[in-house]
Amino acid sequence: MFRLIDLETGMYAGFGYSKKSEMEAFDKAMKMLRGLGIVVDEVSLDKYYSSRKVLRLFDERTAVYVIPKKNISKLGFEWTKIIKRVIEDPVLFLKKYFMRNLSEAGFSADKRRFGWTIRQRREDIQETAMFSIALLHNLFTVRVKPG
Repeated sequence: MFRLIDLETGMYAGFGYSKKSEMEAFDKAMKMLRGLGIVVDEVSLDKYYSSRKVLRLFDERTAVYVIPKKNISKLGFEWTKIIKRVIEDPVLFLKKYFMRNLSEAGFSADKRRFGWTIRQRREDIQETAMFSIALLHNLFTVRVKPG
């Protein structure tokens, strides 16, 4: 399961599920965002998502905060924006990158609240269960700032 969370509201903006790979779940979550017309301003990703293919998914409007894998010899043109952001303000970059901790805390709370495993056997029912968990998360934990 891959979930994209809006840190201001705590709401899942997009999610994807796959039995095969986390990258396939990520692709489904990004497809959901595009389908809903949601524009991502900033995204903090794990080093697993530091490939050129993933970085190409985000345009100039999106600030990507990711730390490369161990082998950085194959950095491409897509990394220039990220490296420039690191050089300009490394503390701000790390602060934004480690905002991932807030989303990880939300995922952990969901596991404690709804269980660590999906007990359904059929894949379509498993996907329905994941969607239900995401929906319940959005109902229980969404917070709106008074404006």
